[in-house]
Amino acid sequence: MALGTGVGGLGNYFYHLLMGRMLGPVDYGILASLISLSYLLSIPTGTLSLVLVKFVSSFKGKNDFDSISTLFRISSIKTLVPALLFLLLFLICSPFIASFLHINSIFPFILVLLTFFVGIFLTINMAFLQGVLRFGYLSFNSILQVFLKLLVAVILVIWGFKVNGALFGLLVGSIFGYFFAFVPLRWLFKSPKKELKLGEIKFFNFALPVFFSTLAFTSLFSMDIVLVRHFLPGQLSGFYAALALLSKIIFFIASPIIAVSFPLISERHASGNRYFHLLWMSFGLVGVICLFSTLIYFLFPAFIIGILYGSQYLSAAPYLGFFAVFLSFYSLSFLMTNFFLSVGKTKIVVLPVTASLIQIILISFLHQNLWQIVSISTILMALLFVGLLIYCLRISWAK
Repeated sequence: MALGTGVGGLGNYFYHLLMGRMLGPVDYGILASLISLSYLLSIPTGTLSLVLVKFVSSFKGKNDFDSISTLFRISSIKTLVPALLFLLLFLICSPFIASFLHINSIFPFILVLLTFFVGIFLTINMAFLQGVLRFGYLSFNSILQVFLKLLVAVILVIWGFKVNGALFGLLVGSIFGYFFAFVPLRWLFKSPKKELKLGEIKFFNFALPVFFSTLAFTSLFSMDIVLVRHFLPGQLSGFYAALALLSKIIFFIASPIIAVSFPLISERHASGNRYFHLLWMSFGLVGVICLFSTLIYFLFPAFIIGILYGSQYLSAAPYLGFFAVFLSFYSLSFLMTNFFLSVGKTKIVVLPVTASLIQIILISFLHQNLWQIVSISTILMALLFVGLLIYCLRISWAK
């Protein structure tokens, strides 16, 4: 999982680095803001993914594969109508969103919406792969998606399609990933149908806190880029997008650890086995990644930005180390929150939700320069991390 996600993450980085160089700071700022907006749009699918992983891994822990097959049919069918309504609603709103982001055409946003629509059903397939611990197929699928995205985007940008070409690569990768995921999941269609009522397994009781958790962490991860695009000049939004992308490598490196730990802890919790050692192992690995990466970013910011994005982005170098601190606290907080959700401690989502709301409010009022915005996000994530750690230690000692 680590190897596959690492290769996929590296491909995603090549995508952003190439687009940053090929498009320049202004157009790259548009692309990054639209991708960040797509993260916000995908909050419901992120919620669905985490909920599905939770229940699929729990059913697997009980060897109830017929329920897994039935859950797949229910989730795929019942998602279609809400997905179409969601798509229609945002198509109507597309002129207002384009105006907010200072984009002259609605077509780039339409490409984002189409990618989002396909991504809903891709997310379902990937969640089932993760839930049944098919990490090899999951990783390979991610790598193929990234490869296609990168190939199509580079070709179309060279041909002069600019931001639209870069976004079309995302759409092609998602479509391919959706169909390819059926190869390891074909057994789901052969399993016998079983009566399964979502209310009886408390599906929606778990979905609500997961939704707010996904909303909070996606907002903390993305809303700052959208607000910078709205409040600051186009070049500064490009600088900020480059900083965000370079710092997110910390989260991308740590994410396979988090992705593996969630279903494993959930399965062990459902079967009554011990699981806290998995949390502390994951915490230690993610902590080492964060510490090492942040140190590198503080020591060599100009070198990293110059090599990866080019000299036109060097003005952003002083902020890179502090941005790495922000993403380090983000990664550790995300790990702990996912742990709480995997063992049913859902009330803790109040903390990340509060942090995300405060971030939006503060940036809306304090956005005179990049220092203010970076400082707001870093301090908030540090406070969130401390709060989650205290709660985590408390329940650990109680065990």
